Amino acid sequence: RARRAVGHLLDAAHNDDNISETAFVSGVKMIIEAAPDYAVDIPLIWQYIGEILGAFIGAPTSNMAVLKPIFECVPDDKAKQFFQFTIRYATEFSSQSRIQRFWQSSGFSLNDLMKADLIDSTFSNEFDWLFDTPEVEQSTSQTKENHSPHPDPQLVKLFKSVNDQGTTITDPEIITYIREHMDPSEKFYIRNIVLSYLEACLINRDPQKKIQEDIAKKRMTVLNAIIEHKSEAEIQAVYAIQNFVNKLEHPPKMARLLFDIFYDEECVSEDAFFEWLKHPDQSETEGHAVVEISTKDFFTWLQQAETEVEEGEEEEGS
Repeated sequence: RARRAVGHLLDAAHNDDNISETAFVSGVKMIIEAAPDYAVDIPLIWQYIGEILGAFIGAPTSNMAVLKPIFECVPDDKAKQFFQFTIRYATEFSSQSRIQRFWQSSGFSLNDLMKADLIDSTFSNEFDWLFDTPEVEQSTSQTKENHSPHPDPQLVKLFKSVNDQGTTITDPEIITYIREHMDPSEKFYIRNIVLSYLEACLINRDPQKKIQEDIAKKRMTVLNAIIEHKSEAEIQAVYAIQNFVNKLEHPPKMARLLFDIFYDEECVSEDAFFEWLKHPDQSETEGHAVVEISTKDFFTWLQQAETEVEEGEEEEGS
């Protein structure tokens, strides 16, 4: 788990431009060059490096391009094993369809990463799936999608109407729509509402994806009316943010901005945020580690603010 987190941390740092692709490749090369010496005391060193690299290339943002320069310095006798570890963990930490899509987008062949005489039929057959059309995987993903949180298209339009000239829908009208068309007993009731709100706030202009803050703040009263400071509903709102930014492949600083808005507008409490952080739902791990890393400063700020309040209360009482 720690090595997976390292890979995701490196991906987040890369997305935030804190580390360049060149610097990442250079660092991995240094470790690989020293690996034969490390192997004396750490026999599984190639597996461990493969786990970290697998988590990095299996992240929502495609990092497949780093494989070619990295494999240039991998010893011939370790190339096949290292490739197996890397792809195995990349698939385990994300999905086969995602790795397949990233691989095909890169345009790589196995010959680009290792010498042709190292690639026998058994090895080639093991990774045939990288070049196939993932029909079964797509079907599985579509089935999963049908049982996952999702925005309500009409509700998205209603949230967006705040900027439509002459056709603004009022907050009470949106709340009425929610109560008439959405079932509070459904598992993803809160998440579907929050995802609809987030979708309405999104400015999607490739390659940039941003949050339109005026909509976000003007329509927050609707979410407050639905969530009503209920602990579980607040936690579900945080998971909706996680789902949303993960689907968008973690645009830089988006999760932090949304955490700030939901906290500042008193929609999600400090306790709910810390519950999400410290006790993550094991069925909701996808994207959690990356969001946790990208919102680290937010939680540091919350903890500092809490400490200052406690110190102030102690001074008043003394």
